[in-house]
Amino acid sequence: MSLEDWIVADGPKRPGGQGTVVKVRHRANGRVGALKRPHESRQAETERRHRFLVEVSGLHAMAANGVPAVLEANELKWKEVDTELYLVMDFIDGPTMQDLVQKSPPSLDQALAATLRILEILEAGHQIDLCHRDLKPDNVILRNGRWEDPVLVDFGIAWYRDQPDADFRTPDGSELGNRFLRLPEFAPGGKHRDPRSDVAMAAGLLFFMLSGRAPRTLVSAGGYHPHEVNPSPIRPEILKDSRWLRLSRVLLVAFQYRIEARFQSASECSTQLTRLDGDKSVPQDDLDEEIARYIDTIKSAIARERSEAAPAMEQASQALYGELHRIWTGVGLQHGGQNPTFKNGGSRNEFYCVVSKQGQDDPVVVFRHKIELFDGRLRASWSIDGAGSGLEFDGSAADGDGLREALLASARNLSSSVIRELTDKLTPPADLKPFLG
Repeated sequence: MSLEDWIVADGPKRPGGQGTVVKVRHRANGRVGALKRPHESRQAETERRHRFLVEVSGLHAMAANGVPAVLEANELKWKEVDTELYLVMDFIDGPTMQDLVQKSPPSLDQALAATLRILEILEAGHQIDLCHRDLKPDNVILRNGRWEDPVLVDFGIAWYRDQPDADFRTPDGSELGNRFLRLPEFAPGGKHRDPRSDVAMAAGLLFFMLSGRAPRTLVSAGGYHPHEVNPSPIRPEILKDSRWLRLSRVLLVAFQYRIEARFQSASECSTQLTRLDGDKSVPQDDLDEEIARYIDTIKSAIARERSEAAPAMEQASQALYGELHRIWTGVGLQHGGQNPTFKNGGSRNEFYCVVSKQGQDDPVVVFRHKIELFDGRLRASWSIDGAGSGLEFDGSAADGDGLREALLASARNLSSSVIRELTDKLTPPADLKPFLG
């Protein structure tokens, strides 16, 4: 195969900064392609010829994933200065983003679909160390006019790791990029090979689709990012969309002047764009439902019953606890444990005391007391060391005074039972022989 196998077909030429693209047809099989050749005046330039090698190598590496497939090329002859270089790619039928935006601006959903696909293509390239470096509306073709199927073209100033600089260096004073969005890192001496530059330019394409304007610079002379200019360049229907606030924050990050402050990868930017309706990675909560259930519960008949009985239960427990404390400390005893506390959703008020001789932690007697609410009735009971339980009161929840009186009346007997148990534990056995050997 050779260049002579392709003939120019009907269609306009597409000039570019690095060469000219025309529609061609194969003489033998009729396949339609897009023929690109470097400008004749630059065919002999070593740098231009090497860039052609990089461009075709990158297209081969992408394997038509969002870029034109290579049908035929002679890039390997880049060192043969007398040989005219050419590339025949798959012809992508459709308008450029520049033309389609001017003819029929996309909806927000269409613009997002195009941007997400562009970021996906860029991420695939970045994974193999391929950076486009020249994204602009003229370099994106919407296949068959479909926003969700953008194709990136013109890799004329791309950088591809597998084809590093040969035996020459790009002049130090050279500036890369384009006037669609001038990036500070593309200035002479900047970071010319950073994938984050592609991400910023992809955001520039999104801005263009939403406004019809080129962003030009990341920050204006007045300190504003492209989407922050007043009056806003964004179309009114986009500004009214509920997603605009989140989207404006995405653009704010993408348009940061310092490259370290931007999105660090195409996939990171994509993730944020897919979350404009909310973070789908966060499970939907049932907070409102649970609040409603809680309110229903605390307003239920059972809840009202517990709330009404609570003061009487607490006052009776506190009264008994205070009287036991007075009696025990009066005879030289100490106790710790838990003060009267509501348990089981307010249906029970209980306390326990670990009683021992003053200044000694052993032996001890554990006294437990509880007041429980059952179907409108109150029941007070106690136990010592987990046994010997007894019932002090079993009556109506409306009789709070009766409950308190019954507990106070039992205080002396309860104190007596605890002291008796402790005394038994302190009393040495009558016969010490078993302990002495």
